[in-house]
Amino acid sequence: MANGGLRLTEQVVLKLRELILNGELAAGQRVAEIPIAERLGVSRTPVREALTVLAQEGLLGVAGKRGYQVMSFSSKDIADAVDMRGILEGAAARLVAELGPSAELLAALDGCLAEGARIVGKARYGLDDDVLWAEMNGRFHRLLVDACANRALQAALALNNKLPFASAQAVLGGDTRSAKVAAQHREVMVLAQADHGQIVMALKGRQGSRVDALMREHARRALFNVELFKHGA
Repeated sequence: MANGGLRLTEQVVLKLRELILNGELAAGQRVAEIPIAERLGVSRTPVREALTVLAQEGLLGVAGKRGYQVMSFSSKDIADAVDMRGILEGAAARLVAELGPSAELLAALDGCLAEGARIVGKARYGLDDDVLWAEMNGRFHRLLVDACANRALQAALALNNKLPFASAQAVLGGDTRSAKVAAQHREVMVLAQADHGQIVMALKGRQGSRVDALMREHARRALFNVELFKHGA
């Protein structure tokens, strides 16, 4: 596994998500630091940190004093969780639009748009770009949810984000995909970036119903990526 680029822990997280999704790490299988580190060609530290992240996302459960095992989940479980995220984030964005987004929020979202444009606009899109996108995408979505100022909604979303592949930051990527999968994956990222632009425009226009619908549709793009990496990586 390449380790000369960006944050190694995030790269390991991306790779392990892919291995769990496509069944190379099967439900019920124990996952320990040393074998994973040897398999990915990295040290134990980024693996240890990555396993903690994946446990928080509901992909791993605690097994014994220091170990983990892969949790069992279905395609329907993923789809239900992603749909629920879209519903909750859509409601949050609608609240923000109807109340009127602050200048500070719009400036921060515009910053995310600029960053996203740089990521997807590169001549070559690779693993490091998936790491950058995951960070930016998580920030974009958190900005909206934080701005809605509805603690009940925020709590519900935080709970939903603990389900497999539900979180906006639970991006799929990897460095072993075929050229076909890589091209399709990049197309998803380009479309997601376009979604972000439409969402910000709807917020600026205070279009509550439109931004609600856009957020729901945007969340479902994650399901295409899930199927892509499940069957084609």
